[in-house]
Amino acid sequence: MKTIRFYNRLVSYNPKEVINVKEQIMENALLRFAVDGYYATSMQQIAEHCGISKASLYKHFSSKEELLLEALEYNLDQWLMKTTDINLDQSLSPKEELRQKIVIELEAMKNNRSLLHSLMRAVPLTKNAEMMRMLKRTRVALMNWHRDSLLNAYGESLHPYLWDRVALFQGTMREYVVLMGDDHKALSIHDVADLIISHLDTIMASYPTASPVLTSEVMHDYEVYQKDMKPAGVQGEIDEVCYLLREKVKNHADTGQQPDIDRTLETLYRETEADAPRTYLLDALCLYLGQWVSIEKERKKLYDLLELRNQANSNDR
Repeated sequence: MKTIRFYNRLVSYNPKEVINVKEQIMENALLRFAVDGYYATSMQQIAEHCGISKASLYKHFSSKEELLLEALEYNLDQWLMKTTDINLDQSLSPKEELRQKIVIELEAMKNNRSLLHSLMRAVPLTKNAEMMRMLKRTRVALMNWHRDSLLNAYGESLHPYLWDRVALFQGTMREYVVLMGDDHKALSIHDVADLIISHLDTIMASYPTASPVLTSEVMHDYEVYQKDMKPAGVQGEIDEVCYLLREKVKNHADTGQQPDIDRTLETLYRETEADAPRTYLLDALCLYLGQWVSIEKERKKLYDLLELRNQANSNDR
């Protein structure tokens, strides 16, 4: 496997060079996560593959999780930049623009599929508030990009079925990626893009007899979503507190205690998801986690949010 290597030190400080170093670290990290798995890849291994010291790596990223999150954000941004370049090409018709974007997306999805499989197996996404927000941002960015692309190619006549057609478009793309990636079907991406465009022409020209399902009201959160938006709803805030508590404790605890801390945190997360969390168990878990650093602020906020959720559930009954 070819290793990405770059200069171990900079001759003089140059912001662009520093950014380039971070980009190469992120590209290499994603490669290692895809090949070896997230948990099987250490920061030391990433540093070695990059040709830098572990200390230099930590100057850019404080933890492996932070590196993963930034690398995934970077990966999405790189893909969106490629599609922006297509938008700037005035020689392309709106339909050819869409075709080229489909080719880029199919290639990106196919190439990243092994990485996503690895992360879904290894990283407890439902327990990690920051990871969940990143995935939400990715999903929203893709759907909005698909919406804008279809509008550019087919016009405002897509309303009021716009979001439903976006969902059909994404589903078609996903199935071809599964066939090419998981089943290793030798399909030409350009042929697939041509066929998808042909199907889209037929779908977009039709006018369904049934009412829209994904109305603007249903998709309001997608239409107004911003990258730095706070987690939505009480459960999102609970997940956020659990994530912050996890980071605080793990940053202060001894390395030898990490397995026990991970099990304790997992039990805490499961309990917060229960309809009626057991206070005595939460008290015991927080008491154990508070051995290394004060978590009183996080504990109080967590209990307040659980009570708020309980009240909301009672009102719904």
